[in-house]
Parts: sequence; structure tokens; C-alpha cells
Amino acid sequence: MYCLGVALQAVEARVVPADRGLRPSLVAGLARRPRWLAGTALGLLGWPLQAAALLLAPLTVVQPALAFGLVLLLALGARTLHEPVRRRDVLAVGAIVAGVAGLAAAAPEASSQHVGGWPLAGALAALAAVALAPYALRRQRVDGVVAAVSAGAAFAASGLTTKFVADAVKVHHWGAAAAWTLATGLGSGLALLSEMTALQRRPATQVAPLVFVVQVAIPVLAAPLLTGESWAHAPLGAVGIVAGLAVVIAGAVVLTTARAVRALVDDEASSADSGTAVSPSARSEANAASTRGSELSAVNTTMSPADGRAASGRDASKLQRPATGEASTLRPSRY
Repeated sequence: MYCLGVALQAVEARVVPADRGLRPSLVAGLARRPRWLAGTALGLLGWPLQAAALLLAPLTVVQPALAFGLVLLLALGARTLHEPVRRRDVLAVGAIVAGVAGLAAAAPEASSQHVGGWPLAGALAALAAVALAPYALRRQRVDGVVAAVSAGAAFAASGLTTKFVADAVKVHHWGAAAAWTLATGLGSGLALLSEMTALQRRPATQVAPLVFVVQVAIPVLAAPLLTGESWAHAPLGAVGIVAGLAVVIAGAVVLTTARAVRALVDDEASSADSGTAVSPSARSEANAASTRGSELSAVNTTMSPADGRAASGRDASKLQRPATGEASTLRPSRY
């Protein structure tokens, strides 16, 4: 549900003006688009399922299992868009399956306890600092990579607080569960805004790997310190867990570059393969050029054929060859 939701949101995020990045008005604008709302609804429906999974399995297994969403995108892209599934894609799926299965076998028992006090506050504060960093630099041009890391850090914090919700529910501490649910909502909202900003400024196939790696690796690596999961008592120890995590992440990163996945979440995928992808600003300029061309045609109807052809040729050359020193907004671009 998470991955399918992001696939729907990514298409809409790129058509909103880039100057709304890292601002609540970005989400307000996107909230008027039915497809973006459908993607958000899928994400909201996925969260209680993640919390329920944490009641049954350790964080070390549940968080990496989010990679299975990419397998769904691969299947949908191949099925609906008729994109080929290559051998490397199959190997990536195999790596995710093997990695999560290995983590399930090597992970320690699920714990319903977690640390409190300064260790927990310090860890969450560090994640909050990374997540909020782009907002402190908002007056400058924040790159999509920075926004993606911010989204990953906020999602990582949400993954941890979701674990704390499950812990509180398991021991019937409803007040704590409500507080951690509120914290999860705040973190997820911040993550959503950062991720939509990143998707405005970078292709989804560059944003998705960064967000996934950060939001999976940090909670898993923090699990023995914060969630009471003892890697020392795991069947294969810390080595087995780190190895399984590395296999899952490698498979996920490869899968985000699969053509079937790219075609589904990135409307530039097919043109990027041929080197003709254009940025949102280029598409806007192209539309403006098309409008000017239509107006020119209307003017030409009042001219003689010779005058019309001459004027059309001159104006066309202006559109196709920008003045010296002026950057062309019609050339191929990858953001």
C-alpha cells in the first residue's frame, strides 16, 4: 500500500509549481487532486497493518519487509504497461525474498519493551534534526536529494514510533498509544511534505532508493539500542542481521531502477531511456511555445501566403534558437 500510494502521488507532485516545495501549500494544492488523495489514502490504510505486524514480529523483520511493495510495482508495471521484466529484476526480487526470509530466521524474538529517557529522546531528536534541516535552509535552493534524505529520516522516526504504538497497545497503555500515534502522524506529515518536494525536483527513481534506504536502515540498526531486540541472542548474531538487511536494500535499490517500476512511478521513464526527458519547466515552456505558434497561425491568415511563410519561418527560428546567452528551456533535461 505504501509503494502504490507513492506511485500515485509521484505523478501529481511534479505538476505543482516548484516554488511550493517544503511549504504546506504544496500539500494543500495536491489535496485537490483525486489521484494524489487516493495515494494518500493507501498510505493511511497501510499504517495500521504495519502496526499490527509489529505486534507479531520484530522491527528487524517488519521494516525491511516494506520492500515487498516494490515487487508489487514491478508486477503492475509489467502487467499494465507491458514493460519487460529483465533478469536483473528477477534477481532483485529474489534478493528481497531471500533477505527478508533470512532476517525472519536470524532475527531475535519480538519485544514489547523499549528504552525511555534520554537515549530515546536523543535518538528521536537526532532524526528530527535531519528531517527539519531542509526547512531551516528553505530560503536557499534545496536539492531533491536533501529533501529525500529528510523524508527518509522522518519516515524512519515514524517507523520507530509505530513500534512504540504497538508496544503500548500490547500492554494496554492506551494513553501512551495515543501519544505515540500523534507523534507518528506528525512525523509522517513532515515526511510526506519532504518526499513530495523531492519528487518535484528529482525523478522518482532517484528519490525512492534514498528514502527507502534511510527509512529501513536506521530503525533496524537502532533496534537493539531502542526497542529491546537483543541481537546477541539472535541465531546468527549481528552479522546475520546486517547481512540480511544489506541483501534486502541491494535488491530494493536495483528494483527501483527496473523499467517496469520506472514507467509506473516516473512519467519520464520511457523518454529518459531515449535521452529526451524534459523537466516540468521545460514542459511548461513547450506548452507556451505551442500557444504562441497557434497565435501565429491565426495572424498568418490575414497575410499573403509569402508573408505568412516568411513570418512563420522567422518566429519558428526564434522559438527553436534562443538568443545568445539565454539558456534553452526546451532542451532535454533530467531535472
